[in-house]
Amino acid sequence: MNSSVRVRPDVVVFDVVETLANLEAVRTRLSEVGLPPEVMPTWFTRILRDAMALTLAGDYAGFADIAASSLYAQTRGELSDAQVQAVVAGFGCLTPQPDAVAAVRAARQAGARVFTLSNGAASTTRAFLDRAGLTASVERVLSIDEVRAWKPARGPYDLAVHAAGVRAERVALVAVHSWDIHGARAAGLTTGWCPRLEGEPTPVFTPADVRAPTLDGVIDALMALPAPDA
Repeated sequence: MNSSVRVRPDVVVFDVVETLANLEAVRTRLSEVGLPPEVMPTWFTRILRDAMALTLAGDYAGFADIAASSLYAQTRGELSDAQVQAVVAGFGCLTPQPDAVAAVRAARQAGARVFTLSNGAASTTRAFLDRAGLTASVERVLSIDEVRAWKPARGPYDLAVHAAGVRAERVALVAVHSWDIHGARAAGLTTGWCPRLEGEPTPVFTPADVRAPTLDGVIDALMALPAPDA
């Protein structure tokens, strides 16, 4: 099959943090230790930067360790270890984005298998799915811990394709991060992007195959792609 031709996916793989889950619980924890909410986007960006730098260097650390390390550095060591851990624990209390439940259910109703693929731990994702009432709708919970490389390195996307047992173009990644879309597209996956977080995709990245204002709209667009030949 021509890799430029996108077809309706058999498997929809959702990113989790900021795509399905919002960060309000973590913002609340920041406030409880005396930090303004404006710290959240800068800190989260730093988490991703530090994680990607480790991956590029051939090293690895999990989400919680990098989140704690980045927060300590972000606050110039002003928080105690206990305060840092209390804030990071907020990632274990995330709640769904307004369009998350509708998107997952739309994918299932359209006949797609549903996976999640997160830079976070699988246990954290499973707890989130339980709180959101989505556990029964998700077939596989995948984590970068299985390949010890952060997205957008190729390993996590290859993990999803291997778990799906179908060709890469029959697997669609859905995310709000254009860097995640770029990584998935480079690995051969079909991609769906929602601008809720970024507004506009970063131009240097490969654009998504479909985009829509909401996650459930992204699912509708993916399912409107041509049916595969086989």
